[in-house]
Amino acid sequence: MKKTLSVIIVLTLSLSAFSQSNVYLKINHMLGTSPFAFNSSTTNNIGDNFNVNRLEYYISSISITHDGGTVTNVPSTWILANASTEVYELLGNYTITSIEQVTFSIGVETPTNHSDPSLMAVSHPLSPKSPSMHWGWSAGYRFIAMEGLSGTATPDQTYQLHALGDVNYFSQTIPTAGTTDANGLVIELNADYEAALKNINTASGVISHGEVNEAKMTAENFRDHVFTSLEGNSPVSIEKVEATAPLSIYPNPAANGSPVTFKVDQDLTNASLQITDLTGRIVSTALIPRSNELVITGLQQGIYMVTLKLASGEVIKTEKLFITK
Repeated sequence: MKKTLSVIIVLTLSLSAFSQSNVYLKINHMLGTSPFAFNSSTTNNIGDNFNVNRLEYYISSISITHDGGTVTNVPSTWILANASTEVYELLGNYTITSIEQVTFSIGVETPTNHSDPSLMAVSHPLSPKSPSMHWGWSAGYRFIAMEGLSGTATPDQTYQLHALGDVNYFSQTIPTAGTTDANGLVIELNADYEAALKNINTASGVISHGEVNEAKMTAENFRDHVFTSLEGNSPVSIEKVEATAPLSIYPNPAANGSPVTFKVDQDLTNASLQITDLTGRIVSTALIPRSNELVITGLQQGIYMVTLKLASGEVIKTEKLFITK
């Protein structure tokens, strides 16, 4: 009997071990179809030649959709990507069998975007850097810092594109099955930085630091054109999905424990709303009623991910909800 019990325990532990996997995010730095190299000339879609001598950007608010529409949020993770170094980041150890898509944002989310970098540990991605990735308490972090030389022929004009501002904090979702390596599951993406300058006229050089003009276009290009999955799937930005099935949340931010209304502006049969905290714990799941309006109370202070899903498990929209004191 004891021997049988021991065998059962060993099998149970083995099955539990196999249900958990380390999950990594890997980004291949590219210029067009070639591996990225600093000071290597390339051409954007409007014929401007350019090279890159600085390229850094933040990745945050990562979530993984897997196993039939389950959404797992990666808590408290900020990646400072630098084109000089391979991105191969451990996102955590999760119960995931098959990956379906990854969602992430370029930049730093509110309210973290307005935190004090000096309070961070030196090794933290949000701590003070040289050259600086922080613009100031009011504006927050540089989401993207891209610099180099450009021109109509030989690149000889300076350009600097520093995108920042809460208004430019965009999310995107990329369908991907991921890959595996000796370490576990890998979400592998290609990042084509040639596409970062799509439709941006840099022939005479351009300096754009802030929330508008070429800086904003750079942030939008990172959202819409830079990243593809290893399979070649393009990103779908939250803004694009919103146009077909918008989800309104109000008030947002909301007070601790107060009612929050979720309204869908389209009839979606058997659609559901799932709310998870930043650890990935599901705190609420409910079907969207015929009125297309749902009221939920009792949410405690924190940041939540709200996911609108079809009955098939397809994720239609993901949005953040902030609950204050």
